Amino acid sequence: MTNHRYSLTFVAVLCAINGGLAYAQSCVETAQNQQKRYEATPNDCGKSSSPAFLCSGIILRATEPAAVEGLYNSWDVSPTSSKTQGTSFSYLRKDANFRRLVENQNNGYILTPISELPVSKQKYAVLCAFPIDGGTNGRVDNGCGTADAATASAKGAACHVQKITTADAWLDQYKREGKGDNRNLCGFAVADKFDEYATRNFNASLSAMRRGDLFFKQNELRLANWDGGKADSTLPIESFFYLSGDKEGMSDARLDQDRYWRETGVWVPIIALTMPDRPGGTAKFACNADDQAIEEGAKQPLNEYIQSGIWVLRDDPGTGKPEWTLSLKLTEKGRRSSTSAESDLVYAELRRKFGSDYQWMQNDGGGMRRQLVCHYRIARNKEEFNIEPFRPNVSEEQAEAAGCNPV
Repeated sequence: MTNHRYSLTFVAVLCAINGGLAYAQSCVETAQNQQKRYEATPNDCGKSSSPAFLCSGIILRATEPAAVEGLYNSWDVSPTSSKTQGTSFSYLRKDANFRRLVENQNNGYILTPISELPVSKQKYAVLCAFPIDGGTNGRVDNGCGTADAATASAKGAACHVQKITTADAWLDQYKREGKGDNRNLCGFAVADKFDEYATRNFNASLSAMRRGDLFFKQNELRLANWDGGKADSTLPIESFFYLSGDKEGMSDARLDQDRYWRETGVWVPIIALTMPDRPGGTAKFACNADDQAIEEGAKQPLNEYIQSGIWVLRDDPGTGKPEWTLSLKLTEKGRRSSTSAESDLVYAELRRKFGSDYQWMQNDGGGMRRQLVCHYRIARNKEEFNIEPFRPNVSEEQAEAAGCNPV
């Protein structure tokens, strides 16, 4: 087998970069900032072409727990979002209250407002706003357009397409054409290209919420998907959160915090969110030290499970062409890891150290974790674990039958 060695001598540098604690503000500061933004109710952010969501309110996404056994992380673009080219969030503000999260979920994450994003974080684009859940998974145009399943004559086309520009006009449509299917309703376009009309449209959406007595269900924003080619450490996540008093929600938030920290080296606080109990009520954002899975200020080990790794370009007999291989040397602790939870931690360190390398990102077939687990099962005593990004994610039985080298 021909080997073309492209030794990455900067492995140690990578570890050093990712090894320390990284965060922008403390847990207490985060809660205070979120409370302040929630209670601020401006019509814009200083000029008519700057909608209020740029600087006020809380943009949040309710999520499932972090990935297990190869599923996507809670902050990853979901398969549904990949298909629809958009991701659903909600907007909570003192004058835009709702009582529960989508599908009665109990945890998720909150975004840093666009006006406060540091240069190291990805900017995101808010595309449209619905005063109530818009049934966006069945719509075109990033979830902002028509839905084939809608029964209304306009098929739920964007509000400006239907010449619906005010809260009154939207509420009239809601009463006449809603018929229990929110896909019949229009969403207000708030993308940057609409300039001052984006501000007017967003304010009309908030006004429709207040005047339509829609407290019983969450509103919806559609955002463009993250740039999957950038490291997870660049995501604009301000905090993870859970509904105050919900033990399951807190457990899931702790899992998210721990996994994100181990994969990125970035510490993100957990905030306890108390939802408003009535339309005129007040949401509360609190920091509790005991909620944190990772103590604020904790230092991340440089090489807890993986001692070193080197990329090698070699001819693969399965594909008949050169493929990138990551040759790993584990620490003694890494070699002893055996349970599913322990292998999760090894894989998290693997992703943190090498997941942003172009050899992985440009050739990702989804099977890196499966190969790692396979080596633990049938090749634990090998001096080096050789795993290839191009390999697919197959079942445990298929991986072992292929000697950890499925094609």
